[in-house]
Amino acid sequence: MKSNIARKTLGVGAMAVVMALAGGASPASVPVKANGEIIGIVEMGSTRVEDAVISISEAPGNYSPPSAGVMMDQKDKQFIPHVLAILKGSKVKFNNSDPFFHNVFSSSRIKMFNVSQEKKGDVSELTFDKTGLIPIRCHIHANMKAYIVVLPNPYFAVSNAKGQFQIGDVPAGTYTLKIWSDKGSSTTQSVTVTAGGRAKAIFKVTQ
Repeated sequence: MKSNIARKTLGVGAMAVVMALAGGASPASVPVKANGEIIGIVEMGSTRVEDAVISISEAPGNYSPPSAGVMMDQKDKQFIPHVLAILKGSKVKFNNSDPFFHNVFSSSRIKMFNVSQEKKGDVSELTFDKTGLIPIRCHIHANMKAYIVVLPNPYFAVSNAKGQFQIGDVPAGTYTLKIWSDKGSSTTQSVTVTAGGRAKAIFKVTQ
């Protein structure tokens, strides 16, 4: 059976594909995406900033954390990743991949803990049920540090090595976009997301 496919542009980033089947069948259409996305970059002067957390400060709805949890590893005397952004209520598994003793602790009022990772393969799991910034350290290796950023909704991203970020599947609307970075600070931005559209933001971080 042959088919003729006609494409019609409906708006920015949105396309409906209408397929008319031979033999007089009724045409079917692919729904236009109801949500959009936010993309952008984070800069400090002429340098792109990695590991910045970009998030929507307020978004309606109730959100459930992933059941599987997420991992923060200890390898080669480093926490990996250096910055971990998670949804409120998420479980974090701390793994020791080094063949020697580590520990994981935080003195944050949001989540205070101190757990031992005595040998390679040891895993400790903690639940983070309050939003905010939680610095992570190792008592044994003072140079080791990391950060967990606990957020109230799933609309967030961490910038990559090129300073780029992407927040997908965002409901249409106008939002306040904020940023956190251990390298400096930046002002918030207002962004408007349209159905099937792409909003853009550039953050300038200063010390």
